[in-house]
Amino acid sequence: MSGSSIFITDIDFLVTADADQNVLAGAWILAIDGFIDSFGVGTPPEVEGRVRTLRGRGRILTPGFVNTHHHLYQNMARAYTPGNNLPLLPWLAHMNKLWRYFREEDLHTCTRLGLAELMMSGATTVADHHYVFPEGATDMTVAQFDAAEIMGARFHASRGSMNVKSDLISDWALQDEETILTETEQLIEKYHDSTSGSYRQIIVAPCAATSCSASLLERSAALAKKHHVGLHTHCGETVAENDFSVEKLGLRPLDFLLERGWDYNRAWLAHGIHFNDEELSQLSQYGIGVAHCPNANMRLGSGICRVPELIKQGIKVGVGVDGSASNDSGHMLAELRQAMYLARVRYGAEAMSALDTIDLGTWRAAALIGREDVGKIETGLCADFALFPSEELYSNGAENVVDALLICHARQVSELIVGGSVRIENGQFVEIDLIELQTEHKERAAKVRSRSFNRE
Repeated sequence: MSGSSIFITDIDFLVTADADQNVLAGAWILAIDGFIDSFGVGTPPEVEGRVRTLRGRGRILTPGFVNTHHHLYQNMARAYTPGNNLPLLPWLAHMNKLWRYFREEDLHTCTRLGLAELMMSGATTVADHHYVFPEGATDMTVAQFDAAEIMGARFHASRGSMNVKSDLISDWALQDEETILTETEQLIEKYHDSTSGSYRQIIVAPCAATSCSASLLERSAALAKKHHVGLHTHCGETVAENDFSVEKLGLRPLDFLLERGWDYNRAWLAHGIHFNDEELSQLSQYGIGVAHCPNANMRLGSGICRVPELIKQGIKVGVGVDGSASNDSGHMLAELRQAMYLARVRYGAEAMSALDTIDLGTWRAAALIGREDVGKIETGLCADFALFPSEELYSNGAENVVDALLICHARQVSELIVGGSVRIENGQFVEIDLIELQTEHKERAAKVRSRSFNRE
């Protein structure tokens, strides 16, 4: 996907997300061929050639947000009554019954709908963890890449896997180890693009230490290291998970992963709520990061991640929206707002500012998933921008309109730009019929739920 050139002038406030958290008033920014050429305040430069001009009056511009953990397929099971008031493991027992007849065309729709939500709320780069590969489904990851291309987002496909049967996981949801590793390596060789400005990357992503064999976890780590790609799984999400791991594996899940070769600085773990002090030291030592998913953690009553402590110890951390069922909506700005307030619940009102929170969704999140080319307003980085209205009903009269992005009710973007290309303008997708997509998704979601149980 080639980059475009765009010149945005008269921006009310430009949030750089740099080391000094600079915010520029009355700013402009120029992108050439998909990358940031220059930016500043005051009189803008003269621009020649085929460069689209956009006015940023009444807008706050931030770097495009980076979502570090998701399960887009779950948006066909939102507010699903059997699991609405349950903790993680009983909730999963109900959820996992739905996917036996889930196929590529369903995931294609889920991915487009989920990306629409995320993009409307400021995300331009998305990592999705898909680990459901029912019998008869062969091209799930390819379907996701195709959907992401249609939507115009940068997409990291975390090729998930499960090969250990349990009370939560049926035989139809499992794959054998050789199939998993062979298909994952083929995806890396065919689709992974590590160049600057990449739109497609592959992450090696076993589901969890308790749903994968020791051999699969070990060989997955080796595969990620061999190809220098990301490595991802769930870990430390609940007390019950830690207890189950000690009972079945003889170790807490992080120790079990480290014994399997997960001492890798491109690994990151989803949730990380119930890590003890020694485990935080291990994360810091090995350069392993944490995807913080506040809404899902609250929705399932799982606990509060120690985010300020992670940051203090130099551990990489970024926000992830998580599964569209355990959240149950994919609003990136709302997720960041919850991250800020959840940190304050545990650590006090000064624990996390609005600009600290934007960092969690931009450069910190980018570093977590191994991207050095997104997440900041900096010359040479990708021209990925989210432009939010400076004022709207729920922040009307705010004295600090930049802080109001997080302190006031979450809003949607006015414009979203990925690689210099305008994907959303005046609050509407440029090339996507959102009503049509919503209708298709609603119909497919009903079919997924009905056919799973009618064919039991």
